[in-house]
Amino acid sequence: MEESKKYIAQHPHLPFLTGNNRSYMVVGYYPREALEKFLPRAISIPSDEVMAETYPTVKKVEGMHPFMLQFANCHNVHDLMSEYKLRPYEEIQACFPATYTHKGGEQQHCMLVQLMYLEYLLGVIGGMYFGLRKQFRPTMRVEETDSSRSWVIPNILDASFEQTSTESSEELDPFFAQMFINPAVTFSYLHRYRFYKQRVHPNKVLDSAPVYEWRYKGSVIKNNENTFAIYSEYDFSVSQVMTYEAYFHPTDLVGVD
Repeated sequence: MEESKKYIAQHPHLPFLTGNNRSYMVVGYYPREALEKFLPRAISIPSDEVMAETYPTVKKVEGMHPFMLQFANCHNVHDLMSEYKLRPYEEIQACFPATYTHKGGEQQHCMLVQLMYLEYLLGVIGGMYFGLRKQFRPTMRVEETDSSRSWVIPNILDASFEQTSTESSEELDPFFAQMFINPAVTFSYLHRYRFYKQRVHPNKVLDSAPVYEWRYKGSVIKNNENTFAIYSEYDFSVSQVMTYEAYFHPTDLVGVD
């Protein structure tokens, strides 16, 4: 066991954190002009051509940029080094397709993990290792039935989902699948860019109907005729957090796709 842990520690692209999620994922559209005002300096919105080729299932909306809101009920989350298992918790995250430009001009298509809301303080603290901008929201309220779930964070977010299909798939919509394939990039509270790899392995996928309103940095984002959502139960893994060079130009190829 100790040898396995040593092996993981030496190879940062290997899974480091694992767990099981029951999540609703929904497409949102953020005003491009407002988004560009708060993106970190090295992050930009991909071209229309890149978006159309990489995400064929999302509709192009003039002046808007599609992104993913994920509402996760997290279980069995633990790192493979300490093996300390967190209690079940709620995590809501906003993630944007993005272009990262490194010093010298090299560019990478990534998933920008802009922020996360949690009602679990220990989960917020643990996220600091990954440079994640997690926010502790103890006033988050969640209600659930066999086929629906809703979340409320007063004055910030109000969302509800109803499963609309009973026949399960084991594949995510290509938009969500590609988002998880992309390298994840964060811009930490310490103003450092960090990268990590995450993988999801769906066991169940159902179509869902979303109704949501998210208020963030002066914009109000709502569901509309172009948004769509799914419910998924999946296993996931996350690598160690890495610098740009360690992620994209590794000297150690163990775990590199």
